[in-house]
Amino acid sequence: MSHRTYTLDQAAPLLNMGRNTLARRLREAGVLGGDNLPIGPYRGRVNLVVVATGTYWHPICGWTHYGRTEFTDAGLDHIARKLDVPLARLPHPSSRRAQQHPPQPARSAS
Repeated sequence: MSHRTYTLDQAAPLLNMGRNTLARRLREAGVLGGDNLPIGPYRGRVNLVVVATGTYWHPICGWTHYGRTEFTDAGLDHIARKLDVPLARLPHPSSRRAQQHPPQPARSAS
């Protein structure tokens, strides 16, 4: 089952803080390790935290693997409670799409 996920960059504004502050607070709370990946009881809890993995080409090292921490909706709720911060509510996806792409006037074929 696929969950909608949020990277640290996406989650931070929803928790009313910057990315680096969120990462630091999650490390202090024992959720993330020094590499910003889940540690302890948060490892493998895919209902809260997902680690997206991939590779990229580094000009000196060659192909390099990486892991990126992403939070599910339930994970965002959990860390908001754990950090005791309010969580902003997202608008419905269809309302966001309407705001991003205002209707275009019809164009004539000529």
